[in-house]
Amino acid sequence: MAVETAPHEGVGAQRRRLFAEAMKLQMKLWVEAARDLVLSPIALLAVVLDLVLAGRQTPRHFQRTLDFGRRSDRWIDLWGAERAHGGEVVDGLLDGVVEALRDPEAGVRRARVLRRWVERQAVRARRRVERPAPPG
Repeated sequence: MAVETAPHEGVGAQRRRLFAEAMKLQMKLWVEAARDLVLSPIALLAVVLDLVLAGRQTPRHFQRTLDFGRRSDRWIDLWGAERAHGGEVVDGLLDGVVEALRDPEAGVRRARVLRRWVERQAVRARRRVERPAPPG
């Protein structure tokens, strides 16, 4: 998430880029904080569950929580370290928001595509639910 400026870039463009990068960092910090607030009680619950079930099964819930935490770190990619490895899920989302704000028509097109995708997914889910159970 380095703020790189071209030598020929004007001061106004440099300021806008710096401001945009600062806002992106803030959004990522908020996403990470929200993740931590949600994940903390889940991790505690996973430990308790693993302790209770330790005699009957191998502890696995806490490890799954840790795995999810690691994956979400890559998705959020707070400091841009994962960008070279394709770990920029949140960056992509934020870039899409910025693009939609800059070009309202692009935002409208994306919203239409997303709405159609959601409608198709809902139809598929309804079909699965409405499918009659096999005789047996």
